[in-house]
Amino acid sequence: MKPTLEYIKEQFATFNRAYFGGKLPEPAFALSHARTVLGQFSCHRSRSWLTHRRKLAGCTIKISTYYDMPERECQNVLLHEMIHYYIAYNGISDTSAHGPAFRTLMERLNSCHGWGIKVRTDTRRWAAAGEQKQQSRLVLALTMADGKRFLTVVNRRYRDAIECKVRGNKDIASHRWVETSNEYFRDFPAVRSLRARRVSLDVYLEASGDGPARPTKGTTPTTISQ
Repeated sequence: MKPTLEYIKEQFATFNRAYFGGKLPEPAFALSHARTVLGQFSCHRSRSWLTHRRKLAGCTIKISTYYDMPERECQNVLLHEMIHYYIAYNGISDTSAHGPAFRTLMERLNSCHGWGIKVRTDTRRWAAAGEQKQQSRLVLALTMADGKRFLTVVNRRYRDAIECKVRGNKDIASHRWVETSNEYFRDFPAVRSLRARRVSLDVYLEASGDGPARPTKGTTPTTISQ
């Protein structure tokens, strides 16, 4: 999901009531496009001219919209920043930004309320917002006894059944299973039986190796079946 200011504001109010006794004043909210910083809490302390006491001011929670993150992770990020806010608002001293005080509150929310708040979040498998996740397909590459080559996309649930048919087909000299996100296979149906398209040698070599396969002149879409 891609968080909005309205969403963050609503979630803050819900979490404030549920976990912080509703005592945190609503801060300012902002969005960023940071890749390495998912969330950030910032504030400063100003001295009142009347009481000469220092008070918390300029509190802002910022959430990144760079990733298309799962909603649960977005909530974890917000709660992470709310812990920082709670510590600052209550003047709790800690040894570092994620010291014992922070970790105690984090573990309490995780263990008692089932959250997965972390000090650091691994985003290596997350797609950037707006990017389409490439679909992985199970491809069977066949070489026939007469030298012809065939390719097919297989429904994963029928892999073992098709493997048995391949091994029992004397016309098939060799075969290979390939896990690929190659867009060449986008229009291939996911078959449940031994059906495949005949392709030229260069297409076969590129596609079965997960390369940038492109149909070449003379490629004939034929079918092998059993």
